[in-house]
Amino acid sequence: MDSRHRRRLSICNKLLGSVHYVLSPMLLIALLLFFFLPWPYALALYIPIASVSLLGYWKMWQVQRQPPLIGHQAMIGGRAEVTSSKSAEIEVRYRGETWRAISPHTLQHGQAVVIEGVEGLTLRVVPLSQPAEDPVQ
Repeated sequence: MDSRHRRRLSICNKLLGSVHYVLSPMLLIALLLFFFLPWPYALALYIPIASVSLLGYWKMWQVQRQPPLIGHQAMIGGRAEVTSSKSAEIEVRYRGETWRAISPHTLQHGQAVVIEGVEGLTLRVVPLSQPAEDPVQ
């Protein structure tokens, strides 16, 4: 996912969060139309208002079901490259940043790895050729 797409999703997420405060009272206020207008006119106004509200809630639901874009949850499953593999310390490069890493496998400089988990500021990695275990168990 490129940065432009991430930025668009982030903006959409922020907008839909604030739209909730408009959509919730909008349906309740629209119900008041039935007290002040004849039934056919109130219904003709209420249906578009309800449709816009339902569309907004559907979009909010879609955004909330997307995987995280930031934080350690977004790193799990990502690919990194080993930059240093001294005996006790492993360093990997992930999205332009250098991270300390641990691995049960022997890793070589330049080897591609998959991030299995994050423990503080240390990444748990396995070689790309190894199947990554499911981090949620």
